[in-house]
Amino acid sequence: MVDHATHLKAVNHPIRREILRIVYDSETISKEDLLKRLKEKEILDKEDVFNYNMDFLIKAECISESKDQNGKVVYTLLPAGKVIENF
Repeated sequence: MVDHATHLKAVNHPIRREILRIVYDSETISKEDLLKRLKEKEILDKEDVFNYNMDFLIKAECISESKDQNGKVVYTLLPAGKVIENF
């Protein structure tokens, strides 16, 4: 269980909020496609910044990470990440 302060810190950061929006709209999205969309929107341009923010969202139980049948990393929004519906 994630504490309220950690959850707020996760969802109130501009980069993480945009990640949540994109994953929310896609339901499930590959890491490759998510990175591409974030770069196109000029939200971020470095994979290490992406990894830091994604790790935070995963630890805050907003997003889950898994692999598809081809072994690609994919992300899915969890209930705690659906708070983005209200933004």
